[in-house]
Amino acid sequence: MPNETAFAPYGDSVANESESVPPSDWLPEPPARPASEPPARSASEPRAAGTPYVKLLVTYACVVVMGMALTWAFLSMRAVAGVGGSCGSGGAYEISTPCPDGSWLIALGIPLLLVSMFLGSGVGMSIGAPATLLPMWALLFTSLGWNFLEFGFADGVEVAFLVCGVVFWAMALPAWWAMFAALRSNLRAKLKLDPERSPTKAERKAARARVSMWAAGSLEGSLWWWLIYAVLLAGGALFGVATYAAAA
Repeated sequence: MPNETAFAPYGDSVANESESVPPSDWLPEPPARPASEPPARSASEPRAAGTPYVKLLVTYACVVVMGMALTWAFLSMRAVAGVGGSCGSGGAYEISTPCPDGSWLIALGIPLLLVSMFLGSGVGMSIGAPATLLPMWALLFTSLGWNFLEFGFADGVEVAFLVCGVVFWAMALPAWWAMFAALRSNLRAKLKLDPERSPTKAERKAARARVSMWAAGSLEGSLWWWLIYAVLLAGGALFGVATYAAAA
């Protein structure tokens, strides 16, 4: 049976090879994407982060330790102030005023307080939690200043104690003011009392789609963070009271 296939002349085949062939003529069609399948993520688009459980636990633990260390410093200072403000222990010489039991915890509480504050701030701010510097600063100088003022009027008037108490409270005031201003600004935005800081519903939805909930930390943070901090600090303070009582 003769071959009925027709061959084009040599010149025509060269002309056909030089013509551009659409990709759809020589490449397979891409498979259709199911309607339920989400669109592919581009390389430049940020990937949603999961819940950072380890960082959460580290931040919470640091806040609890802060509460415990603050309590140790507060109670130890009260014990020393109760015996006149100075005491001693150990050594080859006779000690006129020995230090009360448990007062040695202040030597451990202050370094532990600073370490937990720096670690909690660094880890917490990476997941959107407020820094623990200002709460630590405000609570430390407020509590120690209260001790100075209270014992300044315990037996007459101790001018040195009163001056220290006023100075300590003056040092705590900027931290309280900064936290109050941040919380007020956040609360006004939540209640939509400030139109300039209250984005529209579409803007909030777009922001949530672009950025993970564990964004970079700020002082304002979420109101839930401050509530959690307060509960954890209170728990750490109770544990600090129990351990101080056991050491005393």
